[in-house]
Amino acid sequence: MLGALKDKVSLTTASLVVLGLSTLYALARFSPSTRIHNHCQALQRTGWWADDSSLVWQPEGCTLKQYKYEDVTRCLQAPLNPESSGNYALFIGDSTVRNKFYAWARLVDSDLANQSGDDGKVHADITVRWPGESGVAAMFVWDPYLRSDLTKQVLDGAYNETLTIPRLVVLGTGSWYLRNPNESGGTAGWRRAIDNVVRKIAISQRSGARPIAQHVYLNPVTHVVPDKLSPERFDTLDPQAIRWMNAYMQAADLPVFYTWDEMTRTRPGETQDGLHYSKPLESAAINVLLNRICNRDTIPRHPPIRTTCCFEYPPPNRFVTYFALLTLLGIPALLFIRARMPTLGLLQLVPSADTLRQMLVFGSILLLMFVTDRTPLFDKLQKHYINWVFALLVGLSMAAGAATWQADKAPVFMGRQQTDEWKGWMQLIILAYHLMNASGVSGIYNPVRVLVAMYLYMTGYGHFCYFYNKRDYGLRRLTAVLLRTNILAVGLAYVMGTSYMDYYFAPLSSAWVLIVWLTMRIQPAANYTRMAWAKIGISALAFNIINHLHLWPFGLLAKLGVHWSEREWEFRFGTDIFIVYVGMATALVSLQIGQQLQAHPRWAQIKRWAILASIIGVLFYFYFELTRANKFEYNKWHPYISPFAVLSFVVLRNATEYLRSHSSAAFRFAGLISLELFIAQFHLFLAADTKAVLVLFDSRLWFINLALTTLVFVGMCKLLGTASGAITAWMMANTAKSEPESIMMAEIAHQQQAGGEARPRALDRLASDPPLMARVGHRLAHASLFSSLAVRWAVGLLLLLALNKYY
Repeated sequence: MLGALKDKVSLTTASLVVLGLSTLYALARFSPSTRIHNHCQALQRTGWWADDSSLVWQPEGCTLKQYKYEDVTRCLQAPLNPESSGNYALFIGDSTVRNKFYAWARLVDSDLANQSGDDGKVHADITVRWPGESGVAAMFVWDPYLRSDLTKQVLDGAYNETLTIPRLVVLGTGSWYLRNPNESGGTAGWRRAIDNVVRKIAISQRSGARPIAQHVYLNPVTHVVPDKLSPERFDTLDPQAIRWMNAYMQAADLPVFYTWDEMTRTRPGETQDGLHYSKPLESAAINVLLNRICNRDTIPRHPPIRTTCCFEYPPPNRFVTYFALLTLLGIPALLFIRARMPTLGLLQLVPSADTLRQMLVFGSILLLMFVTDRTPLFDKLQKHYINWVFALLVGLSMAAGAATWQADKAPVFMGRQQTDEWKGWMQLIILAYHLMNASGVSGIYNPVRVLVAMYLYMTGYGHFCYFYNKRDYGLRRLTAVLLRTNILAVGLAYVMGTSYMDYYFAPLSSAWVLIVWLTMRIQPAANYTRMAWAKIGISALAFNIINHLHLWPFGLLAKLGVHWSEREWEFRFGTDIFIVYVGMATALVSLQIGQQLQAHPRWAQIKRWAILASIIGVLFYFYFELTRANKFEYNKWHPYISPFAVLSFVVLRNATEYLRSHSSAAFRFAGLISLELFIAQFHLFLAADTKAVLVLFDSRLWFINLALTTLVFVGMCKLLGTASGAITAWMMANTAKSEPESIMMAEIAHQQQAGGEARPRALDRLASDPPLMARVGHRLAHASLFSSLAVRWAVGLLLLLALNKYY
């Protein structure tokens, strides 16, 4: 059935259709109003709790910043002169407003954490000052009816030396009008008070009028839980009257923070008396308010962009503009010229039509990622961890793998199909791990660290096998591998304005490829003797010293304008500093004595003991990682404990001929594009530079959105994989023509290993073959300077440095 469906609808077609529909849907919902498309209005009016077990508030379509003391002071611009105005928040109203005042004040002074209105200052004014200063940070004025002289002074904007103008004013009333109708005038008296506020706010907004404050908001009449109210409150705080009062304020177009009403209405368990809500809930409410009034002033307008609520995205820089013009106009123009004027001489300098089409695909997908993660067109949701959702996602991935289990051509130890499968299921788990923000769960973080180690293990194993078998230590293959590994990461770094180090797997994998190459390139003949073990050991010791003594050339890079995080690099490199060498050692054992081991009379017994030891190794690993205090403690042990887990898996995965001769087609497919899946997830599956989830459709339909986003993401990664390969092949074109093809350095090295006379015979063959020498001379004579890989490396690095300087 899956095969028939695949024949009818390809993955690429399905993903493009879904992408087109989602783009039309986003454009239909998009508003030119800054307050709407930047989610300022949504932040104030809508949202929901992210899950039933936590108090993580999710505004519709954007991500929040968690404000701390430093952020609040930056927002209010606490000055050196604390007597200056405009640096504090003023709260006026009843006890529900007082609770929000305390939530604000706790951000300024942690000593207030245990105060919530029951500290003897129930019906009194309260002032909180900046720590160590005399300036006011926040002030609460007890006025449950909003008709005191100070309230009138504030609403008139009549500030003076005694009461300076605040940055923020929060007003709230309602419950006392209901509780004391005879004294207050009931709902009629409340309506007169609200009408007065409406009138005063309208006057303050006129040109030349005295402002009330930069930001003015009203607290909605708090939702009550009747079952928890005291008898006195139960008789007076009528939920229907409260709903009418809030609806009246909404009709009056007052700046009411309706989100606060939704927060209390959907969390009845967060109140003990039915009226006043818990500190965590009030803190969450104030955090939303701070995002509303502070994000524009405190959130940097450059990557990484992790907060998107009430945030104005910066316009595209010149590089993105030029890149878009080249991709959307330049490449189609070249395709048009190639089709209409195929004999034009200058076309010899232009890539083929197929390569141009792949360049168009590659550039278009990078621009798509810019649109999804650098514009407000598509919504973003905060990530949060939920146990059962993570388990479900991993379970569904494993089920897909099991459903596509099939026989391979031949039973091979760590063959290509098996390693592709290995990379595939690991990448799917890593995607679920990032999607669910599971890094805070030590029991999940630790095994995921092992998955990264497994990738690097395969890097050591695979490249060692290649160099050992092919004896090809030239720059051509090395350059092709590095280009293929880095083309997407480097492209995204310039288009998205991020750091190349953000896509850490590309630089980490590249560094280890170079280390494996360098280890085997020095004295290559020793790779086939016992000296190979010494070379591996010396290399491991040397790079361990380099990492521990901070000898990486980051200072030189900084002088060249390249600013990478040395600390982050040393952590990434050092965490898995031995596993690549374990992979190289495994390859060396397999290649040198693998057949001898299988021919050993006790091979069957050795296998059984190895399988038993591997089962024990896996169990021991999980026991060890689950008993560490936290992930930071585990990180200290990871370089030494992860090889046991990796080798145990290798043994178990190859334990029988059946296991070696079967693999999962679904996992193999994911493995073939695992590099693209890992790097592109930053902006096409996740968002806000991995700190949020990309939303292509309705943000409230989480699972439906996940399914559709995954379809688009995987389809685009498949296209990226093909395009990256084609561009790499074009960039590597003609590099081999400047080298003789018939006699390779690897062949000479192999013949030298075979005997003392082998090398002279090989050289004699090269010298005594006139047609071969003629071909070599002809190619060298006609080779352009740019055909040299060394020249291409130099030009490429200089170009990247120039781009890094200007963009």
